[in-house]
Amino acid sequence: MAALRWGVGLAIALAGLGWAAWRSGDRPPVDEVAIAESRLGIGLESRIVPTGAAALHVVFAGPKDGAPVVLLHGFPELWYSWHAAMGVLAHAGFRVVAPDLRGYNRSEKPPEVRAYTGAGYAGDVLGLLDALRIQRTFLAGHDVGGGVAWRLVFEEPERVRRAVILSAPHPLAWQRARPTDDPDSISWFRAFFRLPLLPELATRAGGWWLITRNLRETSRPGTFEGETLSVFQSAWARDDAISTMIDTYRADWGPTRLPEGGRPSLPVLFVAGGRDAFIPREASRITADYLPPGAFLELPEASHWLLLEEGEQIGRRMVEFFAEDRG
Repeated sequence: MAALRWGVGLAIALAGLGWAAWRSGDRPPVDEVAIAESRLGIGLESRIVPTGAAALHVVFAGPKDGAPVVLLHGFPELWYSWHAAMGVLAHAGFRVVAPDLRGYNRSEKPPEVRAYTGAGYAGDVLGLLDALRIQRTFLAGHDVGGGVAWRLVFEEPERVRRAVILSAPHPLAWQRARPTDDPDSISWFRAFFRLPLLPELATRAGGWWLITRNLRETSRPGTFEGETLSVFQSAWARDDAISTMIDTYRADWGPTRLPEGGRPSLPVLFVAGGRDAFIPREASRITADYLPPGAFLELPEASHWLLLEEGEQIGRRMVEFFAEDRG
């Protein structure tokens, strides 16, 4: 009987600790749109757009009659990661369309893991284009959003004019690269995130201590501080978004349909950070094999979080690249 009471007491104590760890991640909502407007000095439009499968929160910038540019963020991010580049693109006359991916920040969060496949994300982008009556768009994607962008480039090329893909190597480059050649690359998290519940608890514990520490250690000093950190933590906590965000890694993405040789039929610019701790450098370098000369850009001092570190520079490079086909 004593052993039973001890076991029950231990279970209650552990449950209490787990609950406290979970609640430590609670954060009040932050108006990241207003913060971005203040930083950029321009007006932004924020609204929910139904795409058929999921309703996406989308932030718009630039003239309504400008050439459209769709920007897809990565994990564990949100549309806000693009805000500096958005300002450059908007001032150059582009109509910028920056959604939160499904399951992230203010967008709809289906509870099923199978909702977070690459095909599902790509379908959301196509649904967004249809909802906005955009036949063809310039496209950019970072990290997870870069994987979605590759899928659209290869599987829906008639909807994409040109694409800029950041920190997401070509699908065949992943297969050819040998991770052991890059011992500094962090890859364990992809396996960890496939576990049930534990990843969410670990990320929320200590007021987002683990994930915040990881972001700070893998980025340029000062990148994830103050206002920016508040924006990110609020996005993770909003409607328990961290759970559906992690489902990105639990879902089976399946292969992207590639043409023979793996070369895209439309212009693609690939951008990599020279200090990226998450992407094997070999995979980034191999990506250049599938692109024409001059289509690989490495920012030697940038990390995986190059959108926040070098957002304006990336925005200028995007303007140059897209302007080559702006007729």
